[in-house]
Amino acid sequence: MKQILFSIAVLVCLAMNLKADIYTAFFTEERCRQHLLDTIGDRYDIEALEFVANEMSEKLNGVMLVAVRDTVLLEYAYGELRLTGDPPRRDVPESNRITETTLFDLASISKQFTAVSVLQLCAQGKINLDDTITLYFPDLPYSDVTVRHLLTHTSGIPEYFKFKYTVYGGAAFVDNELLLRVLENQKYAKIFPTGTKFEYINTNYAILAALVAKVSGMPFEEYVHENIFKPAGMKNTRFFTEIVGIDAKQGKQYPDVNPKSEDVNVKALPSDVPIAIGHRRGGVLAKYDRLNGVLGDKGIYSNVEDMLRWANAMFIDYKILPKEWVDLASQRENQLDNGKLPTSIYGFGYRIEESPVHGKLVYHGGLWNGFQNLFLYRPSDNVVIIFLSNLYNKAHAGRSDQILNILDGTRDEEELIIDN
Repeated sequence: MKQILFSIAVLVCLAMNLKADIYTAFFTEERCRQHLLDTIGDRYDIEALEFVANEMSEKLNGVMLVAVRDTVLLEYAYGELRLTGDPPRRDVPESNRITETTLFDLASISKQFTAVSVLQLCAQGKINLDDTITLYFPDLPYSDVTVRHLLTHTSGIPEYFKFKYTVYGGAAFVDNELLLRVLENQKYAKIFPTGTKFEYINTNYAILAALVAKVSGMPFEEYVHENIFKPAGMKNTRFFTEIVGIDAKQGKQYPDVNPKSEDVNVKALPSDVPIAIGHRRGGVLAKYDRLNGVLGDKGIYSNVEDMLRWANAMFIDYKILPKEWVDLASQRENQLDNGKLPTSIYGFGYRIEESPVHGKLVYHGGLWNGFQNLFLYRPSDNVVIIFLSNLYNKAHAGRSDQILNILDGTRDEEELIIDN
């Protein structure tokens, strides 16, 4: 019944906005939105959501957001950009305070932007999903690997995180071009025959970013800014290379490092938007890794507000891709060559769960260099849940299920006293 009332309220608001001038003085767009907010408040148990948010404040150093379409039900920010004590500290000085606009390293949540970039070029006929990657990079030793294999983590190409740092020489930051040269020169064997297994490997998406740059004729960062961030209205989202001042066209020469070194002692450039610094377990500060310069599998910094804009632009308004391509990205695509279906469901840049309780969920986590994140979208009712954190402490583990239970009205009272 509440769902019906909610739908009627939306229709009434729209009708009144289109009616003659007699209504405009009394039912402005602002009042219409407030009316819808009140209706949503009646539909969902906001008090229970706030209880969860307050409970999470005991552990979460970061930001959480729960929304339906572009209407925010809950948005909380806790803690410090750089930890100075046991998190989350109260009464943090403004200069070190996490806010709703704070930028976090999205880590593997970045993969969806790479996948969408590839799909845009596919929609334009510039790339075919079944093209082999050697069509574009003939010196790569993986002649049977296709674009589709890379998108679905079924290529068998090994994980570049596991390569010895010495193969990259003394470059302060490894980039995609250098990684490609290493793959071409080292000729690493595949870890399984292409198409026979699903294994989540970051190298796949680093190669895809290089593919986007090659086919578009633009640096990867520039392509994504122009074709995704701008149309989605993501005005504060940027790449790691921009955070530390590595120009996409000119590059910046940092002093050479010890080839065996993993970390680089480089500071972020001054920013008009606060930028969180990653912390490992126990609150240990995470220095920038040399692999931070590789993009596509990671490397995007954003905040919850831009990510909500992205969810709406991508899944609801279809500003980024036509619906048929969005549907393709958010359904199972990682079936194997023998017809078998891996236990994990992966589309193009998204994980998918067919939950018997909550329905279809399209999501991706992100864990890298002191950041721990989750982006979740539910197509059935346009629910968006986002957690961004600059501390490994599992503060939001299991919380998305708890929130969905509240939204669906299926929670038990005991859930509100869970110590997670």
